[in-house]
Amino acid sequence: MGAPAKGEDRAETFGRLAFAYCKIATVSLLLGRFALPVAAVLSAGFFVVAWWRGKRDTRCYLRYPLAAAGFWAVIVAIWLVAEFIGLPWWLAWIHR
Repeated sequence: MGAPAKGEDRAETFGRLAFAYCKIATVSLLLGRFALPVAAVLSAGFFVVAWWRGKRDTRCYLRYPLAAAGFWAVIVAIWLVAEFIGLPWWLAWIHR
């Protein structure tokens, strides 16, 4: 039992990527325009719970769970403002 061949290692990597994007596509298909706020709320919530339970780092680019949770909370806030209040004309291209 040696190390896996390079081709198998790459195949596994692409398989994981395909599964990750499959999950994203499924959520988007089911939730439509609400996919972003739902995913952002869940992400922020899970980052906070992870931090609460002792996880002090993450694989996310922001590195720290509370920083990532804060980022997604801001995204949800911007989405809510855009959806229910509206954006100024110079930002309208972001939302529709």
